[in-house]
Amino acid sequence: MKGSRKAAITIGGAAVILIGSATTASAHAAPITGVFGAVTITSHAHGVYTVHVTQQALVSVLAPPSTSPSVAQEFVKDGGTFTCPSQYACAALPGSSGAHVFKFYKYGSYSLSYWLGKGSFANNQVDGAAARYDNVEGSQVGCVPAGILRNGIDWYPIWRIRLTAARC
Repeated sequence: MKGSRKAAITIGGAAVILIGSATTASAHAAPITGVFGAVTITSHAHGVYTVHVTQQALVSVLAPPSTSPSVAQEFVKDGGTFTCPSQYACAALPGSSGAHVFKFYKYGSYSLSYWLGKGSFANNQVDGAAARYDNVEGSQVGCVPAGILRNGIDWYPIWRIRLTAARC
């Protein structure tokens, strides 16, 4: 599957449209990665995580990030906490002074829109279930095993998340 990704952003109050070629997603992602900010999360007991903004976004995205089909989501301010329950996989991506947190529960594929910046994935699924993330061509870019927290994921070239029963 090939196409283009568009992200509307504001720079100094003016709306700008970014258009990237999906055929070279990994090649064009590097120059703009820091523009959209970065967050990490740290783990505590019982599926509780704390959000840490590690790089403020230089621009604001006009459209909020989303998934299709939709999943539970919340916005957590820098230093705030959220719960990623057992049997869920939770993804965090930077937003204005915090993180957008998405909570995935059912096995299947989820298309991503306006997922930008560097973030995290906490996989609290059980029995070896994996959380996988793919590029625009459908090729797997990474996989987070059950029980693992991974920070530093560049969401820009990622177009789909898949929850599977198969191990990484």
